[in-house]
Amino acid sequence: MKFFVTISLFSALLLGITIHCGLQKTLPPPRKIPAFLQNYKHRVKNSFERPETANILFSFITGDKNGISPYTKKSFKKVNLSFLLSPSGIHLTGILFFFVFFIKKIKISWIKKMSHFSLLTSLFFLPLSDSIKRLSILRILLKVKFLSKIKISLEHIFILTFIIAYLIGDYQHSPLGYIYSLIFLGTFFSLKNFSRFTLIMGLFSTQLILGLFMGEKVSLLSIPLGMLGSFIFTFMFPILLLFLASFWLIPFNWAEPILRSFIVLVQMTAKYLNGSFTSSSFFLIAAVWTLMMMNFSNRKCVVLIALLFLHTNTAMTPVIIY
Repeated sequence: MKFFVTISLFSALLLGITIHCGLQKTLPPPRKIPAFLQNYKHRVKNSFERPETANILFSFITGDKNGISPYTKKSFKKVNLSFLLSPSGIHLTGILFFFVFFIKKIKISWIKKMSHFSLLTSLFFLPLSDSIKRLSILRILLKVKFLSKIKISLEHIFILTFIIAYLIGDYQHSPLGYIYSLIFLGTFFSLKNFSRFTLIMGLFSTQLILGLFMGEKVSLLSIPLGMLGSFIFTFMFPILLLFLASFWLIPFNWAEPILRSFIVLVQMTAKYLNGSFTSSSFFLIAAVWTLMMMNFSNRKCVVLIALLFLHTNTAMTPVIIY
């Protein structure tokens, strides 16, 4: 729990500095796509009945959100799935899930270990998004720890990952992307051994911190629904990659109904969340931390009620950083 608090406070400090310096609008430089891949992309898109569905598919891979309606973008954001529209750790998880299935078929232990390590290393050097590279660094360091049996804590490995990411320019490329990755991945990392309720409240706290600085409203209900959507996407993404690979030989679009069903599910869930959003404040964050870190007593219940009262009456306007 101490590591979670440390990551949260450091992320809040870094976010405040970033906004104060006006760096929050910095976007990573566009990646150049080879001409033959551009041609293949147009060929695949022409097979879709709905152009937006094709644009969403390629946004999963390239991060290019052009051609996606504001309504769909807002729906993904409400359900905490907007990060899916750019390559991220969940995309890497889907890729690894697909490849590890085949790696497990290898009988010889050392070949299996080296195959997994080689896959992670190659992902780092490919022209992928910074978030995938950060997760690749983390997994490589964890694999090195396991293979070499070096005595170093997982928390130190996590911190070392983001130090390396900073040194190779991830923060300079996209400050907000770096901070979001730090605070969300840090939340999962620090609370992975706690109860599901604690993890959900930790993610809610993380969203409250971001909402406090960014002036956005957040919903507690969106956390478990977003986790369910991420779980579904983890299994769906390898299928979409298989479609893109098979389309080269068999130009038949069998993936559109699958992807369209997922998009409709996100849009329907976003409608369900209407009315559940609240503004963030220091008081609400403190109330959530009180629930997470303290055993109940009459005195602590009074503190919790007081924090919620202060939030609803005196702190409904998000903080503006000058």
